[in-house]
Amino acid sequence: MVKASVFVIYILPIVLSVSLGTAVMAETLGSSDRELNFLQFGGKESLNPKNEINLIGFNSEIEQNSNLEFRINFSNSDFNCGDLYITIYDVSTSEKQVLTQSGFLKQCFTQNNDILPVGDNFSELITKSGTYEIHVEIFDEKYSKNISMTKSLRVN
Repeated sequence: MVKASVFVIYILPIVLSVSLGTAVMAETLGSSDRELNFLQFGGKESLNPKNEINLIGFNSEIEQNSNLEFRINFSNSDFNCGDLYITIYDVSTSEKQVLTQSGFLKQCFTQNNDILPVGDNFSELITKSGTYEIHVEIFDEKYSKNISMTKSLRVN
C-alpha cells in the first residue's frame, strides 16, 4: 500500500511532466515555421531605427486623473504583421516600476494606413502625479525582429 501511494504521489508526476515536456518541445521544434531566437531582446537582430514609430496625439504632459491616449503610426516595410506592446513605467521612485502593460496581438501593419492598434484605441487612466516612461515595442510574427521607442510623460 505504501509503495503504491509513493509511486502515485512522487514518481508518476515526474514521469508525466518529462514526457509531456518532451512532446511539446518535439512539436515546437518540428514545426517548420518556428525558430528559436534566444537573442530577441537586444541581440544583433534587434532594430532601433529612428522615426519608424510615431505617436499620434501623444502629449508629454497631462493632468492627474486624465486618460493618456494616442495612436501609433508605424512605417517599416520589413514588418507585415506582429505584436504591439505598450508599457508604462513609473520613474518617479528610485526604482523604475511597471505601472501597466497593454498587448495588442496579431496586428497587421500594412493595413489601415499603418495606424496601430488596429481596430482598437490605447487609453490608460493615470491617477497619480509624477514622471512616467512610455515604452512602445513592436515584434514581427516570428519574434525575430523588434523595433521600440521610449517617450517621457509628466503628470501634474
